Amino acid sequence: MKKVPNPVTVTTGEQGGVSKTIDDFFVETVDFFGKKYGACRSEFEIKSGELAYDSRNVTNDRITYLSYRDMVLASVFETRTKFNHIHYTFFRDLDGFRG
Repeated sequence: MKKVPNPVTVTTGEQGGVSKTIDDFFVETVDFFGKKYGACRSEFEIKSGELAYDSRNVTNDRITYLSYRDMVLASVFETRTKFNHIHYTFFRDLDGFRG
């Protein structure tokens, strides 16, 4: 399996260029766990939501994560910088899965 992608920062409007990296990251994680543990593909879910620091504030920050049976295996944090760039940070946890 490929290593976790390095963090990426893009200007607003260029997020589409990171979409393939995110998609490939999740697909590769699903394929790895499916082959290694026989994990059923239909039990994987990708969810995404806004990161709100309190319920009154709307933010541009998001988390998108891949889970298997409610256990998070990989995630991508999307945060906006003070210069209005979008920063993506990738995580994968291979050690927590027990099949």
